[in-house]
Amino acid sequence: MIAYFPAAYPDELLYSQLARYYTKSGYMAYSFAAEELFLSKTARPDMDFINCYTPAAVQAITRNISMEAVIEKHTMFPCYGRFLPRERRQKAFQSLVSMLGNYYNLLSIPQSKNGKVRCLCYCPACAAHDREQCGEAYWHRIHQIIGIHVCPVHRCYLMDSGVMISGKATPFLKTAEEMIPQSESCVFADHEIEIRVAAYMVEVFQADVDMDSCVTVGDFLHSKMANTQYRSVRGEQRNIALFHADFTEYYRNLSQNWFTELWQIQKVLTNDRVNFYEICLMAIFLGVTTDEMVHMELPEKTQQQLFDEAIYRLHEKGVKYPAIAKTLSAPYVIVKAIGERRYGTYHKPTKVSLKSGAKPQNWNHIDENTLPLVKEAISQLQGDGTTRPKKITTFTVEKILHLSSKKISLYLPKCLAEIHRHEESQEQYWAREVAWAAHQVEDTSDDLTWRKVRDLTNMRRRDFEACLPYISDYADGELAEQILHLL
Repeated sequence: MIAYFPAAYPDELLYSQLARYYTKSGYMAYSFAAEELFLSKTARPDMDFINCYTPAAVQAITRNISMEAVIEKHTMFPCYGRFLPRERRQKAFQSLVSMLGNYYNLLSIPQSKNGKVRCLCYCPACAAHDREQCGEAYWHRIHQIIGIHVCPVHRCYLMDSGVMISGKATPFLKTAEEMIPQSESCVFADHEIEIRVAAYMVEVFQADVDMDSCVTVGDFLHSKMANTQYRSVRGEQRNIALFHADFTEYYRNLSQNWFTELWQIQKVLTNDRVNFYEICLMAIFLGVTTDEMVHMELPEKTQQQLFDEAIYRLHEKGVKYPAIAKTLSAPYVIVKAIGERRYGTYHKPTKVSLKSGAKPQNWNHIDENTLPLVKEAISQLQGDGTTRPKKITTFTVEKILHLSSKKISLYLPKCLAEIHRHEESQEQYWAREVAWAAHQVEDTSDDLTWRKVRDLTNMRRRDFEACLPYISDYADGELAEQILHLL
């Protein structure tokens, strides 16, 4: 049993918190602490993420915070998981939450180059501030982001602690307090670009991760190149050579920058590279704000559609093609071909003849036909008394029906209204889950206890307490009374 466990500091690595626990608990040897913390006492403590912990360790770690919040606020997940495609991002996150070991196969973690081993880094000024405010130094997450060499708070270069981040290293738990010198001078950064890059990356890193975003980062950055010299006038082609030339010149004074090759840039834009550092460099160069970066959205219409519509609109007003070409700074032959519907595939929707073109979707009809399927999916999520209930959301319904993301929200109002009618708060869902678990215990003729409910639901005590006001909505009077008196 773990009687004492230190609370996490802001931006502290979970590894750092475990190291402080080990140091302050008075263990005679590391192996004794490992036996208490890890399911396998020979496990190497993961500095970036998590390990498979014992039930006692999980209880201590999540005493005042959920495991989901631990992953997002005390591991490096926001760096390596933020820009993954949605499905892969969600799988990686759930793998971490459930402490499965396959998250390394899902996350985008750069490999060490030239045999160089990463070490935990620190800022001397931050360490001094920590000791003044907290009584001890600790390992900060932001100092471990690959590509950052400057502390964005104090503008001084980060120092190498010598504590290796390596699978080949001997298992250990080293605190920042014991590894960082008590008095160390700062070496301040020479170039503003280094400070700007570090500040931008940290701001993006510390923002909440949008787990449900469907926008891929390559498509988003491509959209941010619209109406610049890096895309053609109609937006169909990229001038990647010019982009590369300007990009490398812009970051000419950025030290230790490996992101300099044209093919690397191309792979980011085609979603084949999702390196946090590289993506942030491109975003800074394109003038993308950090808020836009953490809430990526694509424009409703592409540059190609807007360009074509501008030609149609001007031509309908009586403007001749030569004048339109001059106004839009586009070649006359392309403008004329687009105006005469002889170029590309986009056509103004209102001008398409239903006899010659594809018929538009009858969304009212689709909405009516999909509604019974939505009701069936909701019933499936609610459970039949034997199967565990699941929370009802638009996303889960779309997943069951194999519908594309946001299709219901955008096009099927009756289906959306039906989902909203059954939506519930997190506390109400927990209550429904507890009622289901209680029925399962009751059906086995066992005595109803908190432990049995907890084992079936994997619910924390505080979450159970939060859902108690709603128990009577999902359990009969006698059973509800039993549940209310479990604790």
